[in-house]
Amino acid sequence: MIGVLDHVVLLGVLIFVVSMIMAPFETLGWWAGWLGPGEETERPPAADGPVEPERSAPPAVPRAHVVFLSGIGSISGEEQIPSDEAFLARLRAALPRLAIVHDIFPYAPSGLPLFTGQRVFRWLWRTARRWHGGQTYLLPPILHMRNIFQVLVAADNRYGPIYGYGLSRVILDRLIANGYAADGGGPIILLGSSGGGQIAVSAAPYLGAATGAPVSVVAFGGVMASDRGVTETGRLISLYGSRDFVYRLARFAFPGRWPVFASSHWNRALRAQRLVEREIGPLEHSGRGGYLDERSRWDGVSHLDLTVREVGAAIRSVVEETAPDLQPA
Repeated sequence: MIGVLDHVVLLGVLIFVVSMIMAPFETLGWWAGWLGPGEETERPPAADGPVEPERSAPPAVPRAHVVFLSGIGSISGEEQIPSDEAFLARLRAALPRLAIVHDIFPYAPSGLPLFTGQRVFRWLWRTARRWHGGQTYLLPPILHMRNIFQVLVAADNRYGPIYGYGLSRVILDRLIANGYAADGGGPIILLGSSGGGQIAVSAAPYLGAATGAPVSVVAFGGVMASDRGVTETGRLISLYGSRDFVYRLARFAFPGRWPVFASSHWNRALRAQRLVEREIGPLEHSGRGGYLDERSRWDGVSHLDLTVREVGAAIRSVVEETAPDLQPA
């Protein structure tokens, strides 16, 4: 007799197989125009408040814009995971002269949340959204699995350029909505967490071409392939924890990162010192002991504060290189 657990396992396997097969089709479907232009551009106002400055005291022009691309637990750009919210709040306090944009869903080339658009499992993501609470979703393994496949699509030489181009349009749209001047708005830093690192690398060349601005990437726990964006960004700083098994796994999962392939984008960027890998402490990839864990401590500092400190330092170093003539952050 098949029990409830067996049904759940079978459903999980079915969704896994279907998600794996259909992963490239969302990118191809967007490129083919199956997602209508009305759907793509229908976005809420900027999450950080009105774009127009106050008449009494106009805010200072940001020294640079930071675009946060969240990890694989994301379901929507407008609804942040609590750990991401805490991270962004502290990062804003640490970088008061930089504008931080976070309302982007990086795991679809259209930027549309999972519970909208023409998706087969839209009903599933809507159910997960209704049951959202605490620090997780109703079906986190399925959500993570789906988003991991999108990371692999972005890393694929066949589909990655389409994916990166699509998401660069979404990023530019949200930058402008948050006050960025497309004809000379200054440096852009794409900040990627986990799978967001690969998404950032895929989108960076197209975003740079669209804005003419220097575009760099800072990632923590970033899962990244030897993408052409690695050599076409201003700088790429990859921060990782010594206990981050996922980060170490990515070194072997993507052959372009193997030292034997000396002519790969990754190894060429390393030799040119455009790419820097930096260990920041005994941090794990996620959960207890992870980058955004506020309870775990190392050397008297919580993991969350350690990550904020190291990410902030990396972003400042990039800004100093790309905008040295502007006021300090």
